[in-house]
Amino acid sequence: MTMRFTRVLLTLAGGVGIVVGVTAVFGADQAGAPAPILRTDTIARVARTRTPSVVFLHTMREGSREPTLLEGILTPPQRTRRTTRTIQEGLGSGVIIDASGLILTNAHVIEGADAIHYRTADGDDGDVAVIGTDADSDLALLRAQTSIPLRPAPLGNSARVSVGDWVVAIGSPLGLHHTVTAGIISAKARGIDDSGLEFLQTDAAINPGNSGGALFDLKGALVGITTAIVSGGGENIGLNFAIPINTVKEVLPQLRTGNVVHGWIGIRMVDVSRSGARAMGIDSGLMVISLAAGGPAARAGIRVGDIVLGVAGPGPATSQDVYRRIRDAVPGTPMTLALWRDRQRVDVDVEVGTRPRQE
Repeated sequence: MTMRFTRVLLTLAGGVGIVVGVTAVFGADQAGAPAPILRTDTIARVARTRTPSVVFLHTMREGSREPTLLEGILTPPQRTRRTTRTIQEGLGSGVIIDASGLILTNAHVIEGADAIHYRTADGDDGDVAVIGTDADSDLALLRAQTSIPLRPAPLGNSARVSVGDWVVAIGSPLGLHHTVTAGIISAKARGIDDSGLEFLQTDAAINPGNSGGALFDLKGALVGITTAIVSGGGENIGLNFAIPINTVKEVLPQLRTGNVVHGWIGIRMVDVSRSGARAMGIDSGLMVISLAAGGPAARAGIRVGDIVLGVAGPGPATSQDVYRRIRDAVPGTPMTLALWRDRQRVDVDVEVGTRPRQE
């Protein structure tokens, strides 16, 4: 069976439906006050206290379609064929990070939406406005149109999460509001595309509709934003991914301004093993395993199989370091990559670009 990487947005075709909320019990914290970090405790306590910080998101996008062949045959000759207007709905999740109504979610959850509606666990609902989006990191910042203080989740530190730690995922899979699942951190620093971003892998069940939801540690701190699964047919098989909260913190200042810009050169790399580096006569490096066709790196002459020693000079490098330098670069500026090719160093100048939008 072929495995595929799937963003976990639930899309519904057809007309506008009625969104029905569910009720959850608030914890002892005063509504609107910053939520304190909990002591390490039970999953039930995390679920009870943090569920109010997660919202259900319902999006609507207007589209159109041409009449089908059968409709054309059945239409009286004197009637003009008209394009049919349709409404496409999407279901996702979001996490409140500020009592004033700031909500984090995935960019793919709200992409192309003409209207976005939120609902809290206790049934409060309303519309949201988009403040900023970042397709590269798949993050979006929204603001709820409400005068009611909302219950924010405290931001944790994903660097302190260890493989094997218990985590709790809260979201709305398949439109089932505020569903709680639990599992462990299966791996850290997983690269699943050429963005250079590294994800938390978890076996806490995530399904379509969980996109943009929360991943909490047992102290109740937000350590990730659930974003994707890997499976054969789109169903959960225990290979689930979340954007680390430390990555969110890096992007958040730009999201607040509504203008997020990242550098991109269209390259994907993996760390060379220690034994492989010794055999090549280098200390460490990153092997180029794929290039975006027509991307900046390919145009500069970088090849699959080249070893990247570093950016703007030689020296030990990790994929995280190099990708971060690329993301932080201003598009249009030059960048020099030090490569190891045919057992000698080669410096290649690359003009940093921006990631093309996926249609």
